[in-house]
Amino acid sequence: MSQEKAETMAISINAMFSGNHSSIQKIDPRARIICSFMFALAVVLSRDIAALLMALSCSLAMVYMARLPVLSTLKKMAAMDSFMLYLMVLLPFTVPGEVMVVVWGYEGSWQGLEQAIQITLKANAVVLMLFATVSIIPSSVLGSALSSLQVNMKLIQLLLFTMRYLTVIAQEYARLRRSMKARAFVMRFNWHSWKSIGYLIAMLLVRSMQRSQRIINCMKCRGFSGKYISYYPLQWQLKDTRYCLAMALFIMLIISINFVGGL
Repeated sequence: MSQEKAETMAISINAMFSGNHSSIQKIDPRARIICSFMFALAVVLSRDIAALLMALSCSLAMVYMARLPVLSTLKKMAAMDSFMLYLMVLLPFTVPGEVMVVVWGYEGSWQGLEQAIQITLKANAVVLMLFATVSIIPSSVLGSALSSLQVNMKLIQLLLFTMRYLTVIAQEYARLRRSMKARAFVMRFNWHSWKSIGYLIAMLLVRSMQRSQRIINCMKCRGFSGKYISYYPLQWQLKDTRYCLAMALFIMLIISINFVGGL
């Protein structure tokens, strides 16, 4: 298969599975996975606010280039940032330092607020980068890329099965909740409600195990031997090398800013 045919087939498979036609989607999945991992590692180890703001700006630019839907992306980020809001309220009162505010005798420090801001910037930068680069990779393509990167095969299969059947578990949970509502169950803060939710979770686990057994039997009937077979053509091209070099330079810039700030 020629390089042009392989590239055309790769883009067509991406378009068929993800519906995303952005320039980021044309980059080799292996390049995106490696660069996203290195970016996340550099951001998590950063402590300088300027470096974190620069990383967040890069993630926002990648989101724009990936053409992610704005509303759904904002909803996903709001779910995470709502937890970060609690962190920014509570962390100043758990980290000693210069007093910022006193509430009912408890002292909140500027150092605690700074740590909360750092954690918030890190989480948003990393998650947005993963949304823009890794989340748009179809599951079959993701499995092929991880297999090419010599990731453990059992981990790949576990990841793919999790991605495939999370929606099935969610549908089963919704069906059980509808059954409870049909029996006039109303969630309250009492022992009966918590006991009923415990039964719900237990039943969900039991049915998940039963479904998993049926799935593995069906797979064995179709000749599944535990080996992941990829039919997706992966072709490393010049634009992938350029993407990796650009990301490497940006990651080095983040590291240098942290080094200069530490001095």
